[in-house]
Amino acid sequence: MRRGKPGTGVEALKSSIRVRFTHEGVRRSVTLKMAPTQTNIRSAERLMVRVRRDIDLGIFDYRRHFPKSCEAITGTFSEFAKTYLGALVVTKSTMASYRQAIENIWLPTFGERHLADIKASEIRSWVRARSESVSPRTLNNHLIPLRGLFRLAIEDGLLDRSPLASIRNLKIQHSLPDPFTSAEMEAILSHLRSRAPEQAWNWYEFAFGTGLRPSEQIAARWSDIDWQTPAIRIQRAKVRGEIKPTKTYEMRDVDLNDRMIAVLERQKSRSFENGLNTPIFLNPATGKPWAASDDQRKSYFQPALAALSIRKRNAYHTRHTFATIALMGGVNPAYIARQLGHSNAGTLFKHYARWIEDSERRKEVRKMNALFAPGAAQ
Repeated sequence: MRRGKPGTGVEALKSSIRVRFTHEGVRRSVTLKMAPTQTNIRSAERLMVRVRRDIDLGIFDYRRHFPKSCEAITGTFSEFAKTYLGALVVTKSTMASYRQAIENIWLPTFGERHLADIKASEIRSWVRARSESVSPRTLNNHLIPLRGLFRLAIEDGLLDRSPLASIRNLKIQHSLPDPFTSAEMEAILSHLRSRAPEQAWNWYEFAFGTGLRPSEQIAARWSDIDWQTPAIRIQRAKVRGEIKPTKTYEMRDVDLNDRMIAVLERQKSRSFENGLNTPIFLNPATGKPWAASDDQRKSYFQPALAALSIRKRNAYHTRHTFATIALMGGVNPAYIARQLGHSNAGTLFKHYARWIEDSERRKEVRKMNALFAPGAAQ
Protein backbone atom coordinates (compact mmCIF):
# COMPACT_ATOMS: atom_id res chain seq x y z
CA MET A 1 0.00 0.00 0.00
CA ARG A 2 1.24 3.50 -0.73
CA ARG A 3 0.12 7.07 -0.44
CA GLY A 4 -0.69 9.18 -3.50
CA LYS A 5 2.13 11.05 -5.15
CA PRO A 6 2.84 14.50 -3.68
CA GLY A 7 0.83 17.19 -5.43
CA THR A 8 -1.81 14.81 -6.79
CA GLY A 9 -4.35 15.64 -4.07
CA VAL A 10 -4.78 11.94 -3.28
CA GLU A 11 -4.51 10.58 0.27
CA ALA A 12 -4.81 6.92 1.27
CA LEU A 13 -6.81 6.44 4.46
CA LYS A 14 -7.27 3.28 6.50
CA SER A 15 -10.14 1.91 4.45
CA SER A 16 -10.80 4.57 1.82
CA ILE A 17 -9.19 7.23 -0.34
CA ARG A 18 -9.58 10.97 0.06
CA VAL A 19 -9.06 13.47 -2.75
CA ARG A 20 -8.66 17.21 -2.29
CA PHE A 21 -8.95 20.04 -4.80
CA THR A 22 -9.97 23.68 -5.07
CA HIS A 23 -13.12 24.70 -6.91
CA GLU A 24 -14.52 28.24 -7.11
CA GLY A 25 -12.02 29.38 -4.50
CA VAL A 26 -13.13 26.78 -1.95
CA ARG A 27 -10.91 23.93 -0.77
CA ARG A 28 -12.93 20.73 -1.20
CA SER A 29 -12.50 17.18 0.05
CA VAL A 30 -14.24 14.01 -1.18
CA THR A 31 -13.87 10.57 0.38
CA LEU A 32 -13.97 7.74 -2.15
CA LYS A 33 -15.35 4.55 -0.67
CA MET A 34 -12.71 2.24 -2.13
CA ALA A 35 -9.86 0.31 -0.54
CA PRO A 36 -6.51 2.15 -0.68
CA THR A 37 -4.80 -0.40 -2.93
CA GLN A 38 -2.10 0.64 -5.40
CA THR A 39 -4.51 0.14 -8.30
CA ASN A 40 -7.22 2.27 -6.67
CA ILE A 41 -4.76 4.99 -5.72
CA ARG A 42 -3.55 5.23 -9.33
CA SER A 43 -7.20 5.37 -10.44
CA ALA A 44 -7.82 8.24 -7.99
CA GLU A 45 -4.78 10.09 -9.32
CA ARG A 46 -6.10 9.80 -12.89
CA LEU A 47 -9.49 11.03 -11.65
CA MET A 48 -7.86 14.10 -10.15
CA VAL A 49 -6.14 14.88 -13.44
CA ARG A 50 -9.56 14.93 -15.13
CA VAL A 51 -11.08 16.98 -12.29
CA ARG A 52 -8.41 19.69 -12.51
CA ARG A 53 -8.67 19.75 -16.31
CA ASP A 54 -12.45 20.30 -16.16
CA ILE A 55 -12.07 22.97 -13.49
CA ASP A 56 -9.58 24.81 -15.70
CA LEU A 57 -11.98 24.54 -18.64
CA GLY A 58 -14.92 25.73 -16.51
CA ILE A 59 -16.95 22.56 -17.15
CA PHE A 60 -16.48 20.77 -13.81
CA ASP A 61 -19.60 18.81 -12.76
CA TYR A 62 -19.73 17.16 -9.32
CA ARG A 63 -22.40 14.69 -10.37
CA ARG A 64 -20.29 13.37 -13.24
CA HIS A 65 -17.00 12.98 -11.38
CA PHE A 66 -18.37 12.03 -7.94
CA PRO A 67 -21.85 10.56 -8.49
CA LYS A 68 -21.91 8.93 -5.04
CA SER A 69 -20.48 11.80 -3.02
CA CYS A 70 -22.58 13.82 -0.58
CA GLU A 71 -22.19 17.08 -2.49
CA ALA A 72 -23.37 15.48 -5.73
CA ILE A 73 -26.60 14.12 -4.27
CA THR A 74 -27.65 16.44 -1.46
CA GLY A 75 -28.85 19.32 -3.60
CA THR A 76 -29.01 22.84 -2.28
CA PHE A 77 -29.81 24.11 1.19
CA SER A 78 -32.93 25.72 -0.24
CA GLU A 79 -34.17 22.42 -1.65
CA PHE A 80 -33.59 20.46 1.54
CA ALA A 81 -35.08 23.22 3.71
CA LYS A 82 -38.43 22.47 2.05
CA THR A 83 -38.00 18.78 2.86
CA TYR A 84 -37.14 19.57 6.48
CA LEU A 85 -40.08 21.90 7.06
CA GLY A 86 -42.42 19.44 5.38
CA ALA A 87 -41.27 16.62 7.65
CA LEU A 88 -41.68 18.49 10.94
CA VAL A 89 -44.28 17.27 13.42
CA VAL A 90 -44.48 20.14 15.91
CA THR A 91 -47.02 22.57 17.31
CA LYS A 92 -48.18 25.50 15.21
CA SER A 93 -46.25 27.99 17.32
CA THR A 94 -43.05 25.97 17.03
CA MET A 95 -43.54 25.57 13.28
CA ALA A 96 -44.01 29.33 12.91
CA SER A 97 -40.81 29.97 14.85
CA TYR A 98 -38.76 27.44 12.86
CA ARG A 99 -40.13 28.59 9.52
CA GLN A 100 -39.32 32.20 10.36
CA ALA A 101 -35.71 31.31 11.21
CA ILE A 102 -35.27 29.19 8.08
CA GLU A 103 -36.88 31.67 5.67
CA ASN A 104 -35.64 34.94 7.14
CA ILE A 105 -32.16 33.94 8.29
CA TRP A 106 -30.80 30.70 6.90
CA LEU A 107 -32.16 30.78 3.34
CA PRO A 108 -30.65 34.23 2.67
CA THR A 109 -27.38 32.92 4.14
CA PHE A 110 -27.07 29.47 2.55
CA GLY A 111 -29.89 29.33 -0.02
CA GLU A 112 -28.29 27.85 -3.16
CA ARG A 113 -25.26 26.31 -1.49
CA HIS A 114 -24.82 22.54 -1.38
CA LEU A 115 -25.41 21.10 2.10
CA ALA A 116 -22.03 19.37 2.08
CA ASP A 117 -20.34 22.67 1.27
CA ILE A 118 -21.54 24.50 4.39
CA LYS A 119 -18.77 24.67 6.97
CA ALA A 120 -18.74 25.01 10.75
CA SER A 121 -16.44 28.03 10.44
CA GLU A 122 -19.11 29.90 8.45
CA ILE A 123 -21.75 29.26 11.10
CA ARG A 124 -19.35 30.28 13.87
CA SER A 125 -18.60 33.50 12.02
CA TRP A 126 -22.31 34.16 11.59
CA VAL A 127 -22.93 33.71 15.32
CA ARG A 128 -19.93 35.84 16.28
CA ALA A 129 -20.97 38.69 13.98
CA ARG A 130 -24.38 38.92 15.63
CA SER A 131 -23.50 38.14 19.23
CA GLU A 132 -23.16 41.81 20.19
CA SER A 133 -26.52 42.92 18.83
CA VAL A 134 -28.68 39.81 19.32
CA SER A 135 -29.32 38.09 22.66
CA PRO A 136 -27.78 34.64 23.29
CA ARG A 137 -31.25 33.15 23.75
CA THR A 138 -32.40 34.44 20.34
CA LEU A 139 -29.25 33.19 18.61
CA ASN A 140 -29.66 29.77 20.22
CA ASN A 141 -33.26 29.66 19.04
CA HIS A 142 -32.16 30.49 15.48
CA LEU A 143 -29.75 27.53 15.58
CA ILE A 144 -32.40 25.01 16.66
CA PRO A 145 -34.03 24.50 13.23
CA LEU A 146 -30.62 24.60 11.53
CA ARG A 147 -29.45 21.74 13.75
CA GLY A 148 -32.64 19.86 12.96
CA LEU A 149 -32.20 20.34 9.23
CA PHE A 150 -28.68 18.91 9.22
CA ARG A 151 -29.71 16.11 11.58
CA LEU A 152 -32.38 15.05 9.09
CA ALA A 153 -29.83 15.19 6.25
CA ILE A 154 -27.64 12.76 8.21
CA GLU A 155 -30.59 10.46 8.92
CA ASP A 156 -31.41 10.46 5.21
CA GLY A 157 -27.85 9.42 4.44
CA LEU A 158 -27.00 12.66 2.65
CA LEU A 159 -24.28 13.74 5.08
CA ASP A 160 -21.91 11.96 7.43
CA ARG A 161 -21.57 14.84 9.88
CA SER A 162 -23.32 18.08 10.73
CA PRO A 163 -21.34 21.35 10.57
CA LEU A 164 -23.01 22.20 13.89
CA ALA A 165 -21.71 19.07 15.66
CA SER A 166 -19.07 21.03 17.57
CA ILE A 167 -21.00 24.30 17.90
CA ARG A 168 -22.51 24.70 21.35
CA ASN A 169 -25.27 27.03 22.41
CA LEU A 170 -24.23 30.38 23.82
CA LYS A 171 -24.43 30.69 27.57
CA ILE A 172 -27.45 32.62 28.81
CA GLN A 173 -27.28 34.85 31.85
CA HIS A 174 -30.54 34.11 33.61
CA SER A 175 -32.15 37.01 35.44
CA LEU A 176 -33.07 36.56 39.08
CA PRO A 177 -36.73 36.36 40.09
CA ASP A 178 -38.09 39.80 40.92
CA PRO A 179 -41.20 39.07 42.98
CA PHE A 180 -43.63 41.55 44.43
CA THR A 181 -43.76 41.96 48.19
CA SER A 182 -46.88 40.87 50.04
CA ALA A 183 -47.82 44.53 50.47
CA GLU A 184 -47.39 45.21 46.74
CA MET A 185 -49.44 42.15 45.86
CA GLU A 186 -52.31 43.25 48.08
CA ALA A 187 -52.14 46.81 46.73
CA ILE A 188 -52.35 45.53 43.15
CA LEU A 189 -55.31 43.28 43.93
CA SER A 190 -57.09 46.06 45.83
CA HIS A 191 -56.61 48.41 42.88
CA LEU A 192 -57.93 45.84 40.40
CA ARG A 193 -60.90 45.10 42.64
CA SER A 194 -61.96 48.74 42.71
CA ARG A 195 -60.84 49.97 39.27
CA ALA A 196 -61.01 46.99 36.88
CA PRO A 197 -63.66 44.46 35.81
CA GLU A 198 -64.19 41.68 38.34
CA GLN A 199 -62.79 39.06 35.98
CA ALA A 200 -59.46 40.91 35.82
CA TRP A 201 -59.33 40.97 39.61
CA ASN A 202 -60.22 37.26 39.69
CA TRP A 203 -57.52 36.42 37.17
CA TYR A 204 -54.70 38.08 39.10
CA GLU A 205 -55.79 36.93 42.53
CA PHE A 206 -55.78 33.37 41.18
CA ALA A 207 -52.37 33.94 39.54
CA PHE A 208 -50.81 35.24 42.75
CA GLY A 209 -52.40 32.49 44.85
CA THR A 210 -51.56 29.45 42.70
CA GLY A 211 -48.30 30.30 40.95
CA LEU A 212 -49.63 29.05 37.62
CA ARG A 213 -47.81 30.01 34.47
CA PRO A 214 -49.95 32.48 32.46
CA SER A 215 -50.07 30.00 29.57
CA GLU A 216 -51.46 27.37 31.97
CA GLN A 217 -54.03 29.62 33.60
CA ILE A 218 -55.44 30.83 30.29
CA ALA A 219 -56.03 27.17 29.30
CA ALA A 220 -57.59 26.08 32.63
CA ARG A 221 -61.12 24.65 32.37
CA TRP A 222 -63.88 24.08 34.87
CA SER A 223 -63.49 20.33 34.36
CA ASP A 224 -59.97 20.65 35.82
CA ILE A 225 -61.32 21.64 39.24
CA ASP A 226 -61.57 19.01 41.98
CA TRP A 227 -63.86 20.71 44.47
CA GLN A 228 -63.43 17.99 47.10
CA THR A 229 -59.64 18.07 47.51
CA PRO A 230 -59.71 21.01 46.51
CA ALA A 231 -57.22 21.29 43.65
CA ILE A 232 -56.88 22.19 39.99
CA ARG A 233 -55.30 19.77 37.52
CA ILE A 234 -52.85 21.49 35.19
CA GLN A 235 -52.60 19.48 31.98
CA ARG A 236 -52.38 21.95 29.11
CA ALA A 237 -51.16 25.40 28.09
CA LYS A 238 -52.22 27.95 25.49
CA VAL A 239 -49.46 29.58 23.45
CA ARG A 240 -50.13 31.90 20.50
CA GLY A 241 -53.74 30.78 20.47
CA GLU A 242 -52.84 27.08 20.32
CA ILE A 243 -53.50 24.47 23.00
CA LYS A 244 -50.38 22.43 23.72
CA PRO A 245 -48.85 20.34 26.55
CA THR A 246 -47.43 22.03 29.64
CA LYS A 247 -43.85 23.28 29.60
CA THR A 248 -42.59 20.10 31.32
CA TYR A 249 -44.98 17.80 29.41
CA GLU A 250 -46.34 16.59 32.74
CA MET A 251 -49.69 17.00 34.49
CA ARG A 252 -49.80 18.18 38.09
CA ASP A 253 -52.40 18.93 40.73
CA VAL A 254 -52.16 22.35 42.37
CA ASP A 255 -53.83 22.65 45.77
CA LEU A 256 -56.32 25.48 46.18
CA ASN A 257 -56.43 27.45 49.42
CA ASP A 258 -59.62 29.04 50.74
CA ARG A 259 -58.91 32.35 49.03
CA MET A 260 -58.62 30.61 45.65
CA ILE A 261 -61.91 28.79 46.19
CA ALA A 262 -63.49 32.20 46.81
CA VAL A 263 -62.08 33.41 43.47
CA LEU A 264 -63.62 30.44 41.67
CA GLU A 265 -66.96 30.98 43.38
CA ARG A 266 -66.98 34.57 42.11
CA GLN A 267 -65.92 33.46 38.64
CA LYS A 268 -68.70 30.86 38.44
CA SER A 269 -71.27 33.49 37.62
CA ARG A 270 -69.13 34.63 34.68
CA SER A 271 -68.30 31.41 32.86
CA PHE A 272 -69.43 28.22 34.63
CA GLU A 273 -72.69 28.02 32.71
CA ASN A 274 -70.72 27.73 29.45
CA GLY A 275 -69.93 24.12 30.33
CA LEU A 276 -67.29 22.08 32.15
CA ASN A 277 -64.97 21.87 29.15
CA THR A 278 -64.77 25.63 28.68
CA PRO A 279 -62.17 28.11 30.01
CA ILE A 280 -62.58 29.37 33.56
CA PHE A 281 -61.31 32.87 32.83
CA LEU A 282 -62.77 35.05 30.09
CA ASN A 283 -61.91 38.43 28.62
CA PRO A 284 -64.30 40.83 30.40
CA ALA A 285 -64.34 43.11 27.35
CA THR A 286 -65.64 40.39 25.02
CA GLY A 287 -67.03 37.66 27.24
CA LYS A 288 -64.94 35.19 25.22
CA PRO A 289 -61.79 33.20 26.07
CA TRP A 290 -58.59 35.23 26.20
CA ALA A 291 -56.70 35.04 22.91
CA ALA A 292 -53.32 35.34 24.64
CA SER A 293 -52.03 35.64 28.18
CA ASP A 294 -50.33 38.95 27.31
CA ASP A 295 -53.68 40.65 26.82
CA GLN A 296 -54.45 40.88 30.56
CA ARG A 297 -51.03 42.36 31.27
CA LYS A 298 -51.45 45.14 28.73
CA SER A 299 -55.06 45.93 29.61
CA TYR A 300 -55.01 45.71 33.39
CA PHE A 301 -51.76 44.70 35.08
CA GLN A 302 -49.33 47.32 33.77
CA PRO A 303 -51.84 50.17 34.20
CA ALA A 304 -52.31 49.06 37.82
CA LEU A 305 -48.55 49.13 38.47
CA ALA A 306 -48.31 52.59 36.93
CA ALA A 307 -51.21 53.92 39.01
CA LEU A 308 -49.65 52.55 42.21
CA SER A 309 -46.11 53.70 41.32
CA ILE A 310 -44.89 50.10 41.66
CA ARG A 311 -41.81 49.27 39.64
CA LYS A 312 -42.77 47.80 36.27
CA ARG A 313 -42.42 44.03 35.99
CA ASN A 314 -43.79 41.29 33.79
CA ALA A 315 -46.98 39.66 35.00
CA TYR A 316 -45.09 36.33 35.08
CA HIS A 317 -43.70 37.58 38.39
CA THR A 318 -47.01 36.68 40.00
CA ARG A 319 -45.61 33.13 39.86
CA HIS A 320 -42.36 34.21 41.52
CA THR A 321 -44.37 36.06 44.16
CA PHE A 322 -46.32 32.89 45.02
CA ALA A 323 -43.07 30.96 45.42
CA THR A 324 -41.24 33.53 47.54
CA ILE A 325 -44.17 34.27 49.86
CA ALA A 326 -44.57 30.53 50.46
CA LEU A 327 -40.85 30.06 51.08
CA MET A 328 -40.63 33.00 53.47
CA GLY A 329 -43.63 31.58 55.29
CA GLY A 330 -41.79 28.35 55.95
CA VAL A 331 -43.62 26.11 53.47
CA ASN A 332 -41.64 22.99 52.53
CA PRO A 333 -39.57 23.71 49.36
CA ALA A 334 -40.31 20.24 47.93
CA TYR A 335 -44.05 20.93 48.22
CA ILE A 336 -43.68 24.32 46.52
CA ALA A 337 -41.68 22.72 43.69
CA ARG A 338 -44.51 20.25 43.08
CA GLN A 339 -47.08 23.04 43.10
CA LEU A 340 -45.08 25.04 40.56
CA GLY A 341 -44.55 22.03 38.30
CA HIS A 342 -40.76 22.13 38.38
CA SER A 343 -39.19 19.00 36.91
CA ASN A 344 -37.21 18.59 40.13
CA ALA A 345 -36.62 20.37 43.43
CA GLY A 346 -33.22 21.48 42.17
CA THR A 347 -34.93 23.95 39.85
CA LEU A 348 -36.61 25.60 42.83
CA PHE A 349 -33.33 25.83 44.76
CA LYS A 350 -31.60 27.26 41.68
CA HIS A 351 -34.14 30.03 41.17
CA TYR A 352 -35.08 30.82 44.77
CA ALA A 353 -31.93 30.02 46.78
CA ARG A 354 -31.89 33.49 48.33
CA TRP A 355 -35.39 33.20 49.73
CA ILE A 356 -34.84 29.64 50.91
CA GLU A 357 -31.74 30.78 52.78
CA ASP A 358 -33.63 33.73 54.30
CA SER A 359 -36.41 31.40 55.44
CA GLU A 360 -33.95 28.97 57.04
CA ARG A 361 -32.03 31.81 58.69
CA ARG A 362 -35.22 33.17 60.25
CA LYS A 363 -35.99 29.74 61.70
CA GLU A 364 -32.51 29.45 63.20
CA VAL A 365 -32.65 32.99 64.60
CA ARG A 366 -35.91 32.12 66.37
CA LYS A 367 -34.25 29.03 67.85
CA MET A 368 -31.28 31.09 69.04
CA ASN A 369 -33.56 33.72 70.56
CA ALA A 370 -35.36 31.00 72.48
CA LEU A 371 -32.10 29.42 73.68
CA PHE A 372 -30.64 32.69 74.92
CA ALA A 373 -33.80 34.29 76.25
CA PRO A 374 -33.63 35.45 79.90
CA GLY A 375 -34.24 32.47 82.14
CA ALA A 376 -33.95 29.95 79.30
CA ALA A 377 -31.28 27.96 81.18
CA GLN A 378 -33.39 27.58 84.32
